[in-house]
Amino acid sequence: MRQIFVSDQTLFTPAAREAGFRQKLEAARKLDHLGASAVETPALTADEGDMLLMRSLCSTVKRSVLACETGRTAESIRRTFDALKGAAHPRLIVSMPLTSAQLEYVCHIKPPKALELIGQLVKEAKSLCDDVEFSCGDATRAERAYALDAIRAAVAAGASRISLCDSAGLSLPDEMAALVRDAREAAGSGVILAVQCSNELGLAAACAVSALLAGADEIKTSYGDAQTLDAAEMGKLLRARGADLQLDCALDGTRVNRTAEEVRALLTAPADKQTPFDGHAWSDGSEVLLPAGATEEVLSAAVRALGYELNEEDMLHIRETVERESKDRGLTRAELEALILTSSRQVPPTYRLKNYLINSGNTITPSAHITLDKGGEQLVGLCAGDGPIDAAFLAIEQIIGRHYELDDFQIATVTQNRASMGDALVRLRKDGKIYAGKGISTDIIGAAIRAYLNALNKIAYEEKAV
Repeated sequence: MRQIFVSDQTLFTPAAREAGFRQKLEAARKLDHLGASAVETPALTADEGDMLLMRSLCSTVKRSVLACETGRTAESIRRTFDALKGAAHPRLIVSMPLTSAQLEYVCHIKPPKALELIGQLVKEAKSLCDDVEFSCGDATRAERAYALDAIRAAVAAGASRISLCDSAGLSLPDEMAALVRDAREAAGSGVILAVQCSNELGLAAACAVSALLAGADEIKTSYGDAQTLDAAEMGKLLRARGADLQLDCALDGTRVNRTAEEVRALLTAPADKQTPFDGHAWSDGSEVLLPAGATEEVLSAAVRALGYELNEEDMLHIRETVERESKDRGLTRAELEALILTSSRQVPPTYRLKNYLINSGNTITPSAHITLDKGGEQLVGLCAGDGPIDAAFLAIEQIIGRHYELDDFQIATVTQNRASMGDALVRLRKDGKIYAGKGISTDIIGAAIRAYLNALNKIAYEEKAV
C-alpha cells in the first residue's frame, strides 16, 4: 500500500476570499484536524490584515504543513517567510507559469530568462526554509522540454517538491499520466511530485487517479470550488477503490464528508463577527450604541437590540464590565458585543483579579505584580519575563503553583479608533484538553490577564467538579 499526500487549497477558493477573518481561521482548523498533509494559502498582499491572518494561521494549524505562495521577488519571499516562520511546519511555494504567453504577458520575461529566475527564487526560499515547493503553472500546456528544464532548475536550486498544474483545465487522464512520468524522470526519485487537477471537463478525479498511478505522490484538493478537485469526492473514491489501487492517505475518511459540509457552510455564511482586518466592515468608533453613563434599563435594551437574551447573573457580570471598561465614554456595537461575549456564560470564578502593576521599557526587564482573590484570600505574585505579558502570565503561575501549556495566544483591537478596546484570546492545554478564555479591556495587557484567568477558572471549575 503506497501512502499519498492530500494537500488542501480551500483558502484559494472564491468563497474563502470573501470570508471573514475568523471564518478562515476556523476553516483552517477543521482542515488541520481532518489530517490534510498541507493547508495552502495564496500569496500575501501588502495589507496588514494578510500578515495578521498568516500569523494567526501559524497558531491554528498544528498538525498539517502551512504552505504559502511567495510571489516572484526575493523581497516577497522574505516577507512571506517572516509571516510564516512561526508555523509548526512551514513551507514556501515558488510559483511560475511555464507557457511562453504567460511568461511574457504576466511575468514580462522571456522563457530562457525565466529558467534563471526560477533557480534564483527557489535558492532564496531554500536559504530561509527547508521545505520549498516549485509550482509549475500551466504545466499541461507548456512545451514539454521547457517544462522539464524548469523542473530540473528548481530541483537543482533546492526544491524538494514539484507540483504540476492543469491551469487550463483541458487535460485528459492519459495526458496527465504522461506528464507525470516525464516529470518524475526529470525531478528524480527523491523529490515529491504533486498534481493540481482542474475539473473544467469533469475529469479532475480521473486525472488525479491516473497521475497517482503514473508515480505522483500528492494531489491538491479543495472544498467548495466546482473548478478544482473536490476533497470529498476524492475521499469517496479512495475509500471505495483505494485498496484495489494500493493507495492510502492520512485523511480521516470517516470525517471527510462532514468536514466538507462544515467548511462550505462556514465559508459561505455571512461573517458572524467581523474584525478590523476584514476590510471596512467596522465603523471608526463614532457610531455609539450605548452612551456613557447609561442606566441599567438602557443597557438591557442595548443587549436585547444585539439579539442576546441573558439571565440575571450574566447581566450582572456585563454591568460590572461596562462600568469598569467604558468609564466616561460610550460603547460602539462592536465593543458592547465583545463585552457580552467576554462576560456572559462563564463558570463561577475561582480566581478574581484585584489589581496588577506592570513595569516595562527598553532599558529595564519587564516585570508584573499581580494580586488575585481566591475565596476572600489575597494572593500575590511577582515575576519578571521576556515581555510584560509573559511576566504577567508567569506571575499568575507563581500564585497558583501550576504551569499549563500555552497552546495559543492572540490579541486584536475591537475597533479602530485610538480609544479602542483590546480583545485577547488565551488557550491553555491540560492533559491534552484545551481551555479557552477571552478578555477585553482598553489596556491590552489587562485584556490578556483577564483572558488567562478566564481559561484558568474553567480548569479550576472542572477540577472541582471531578
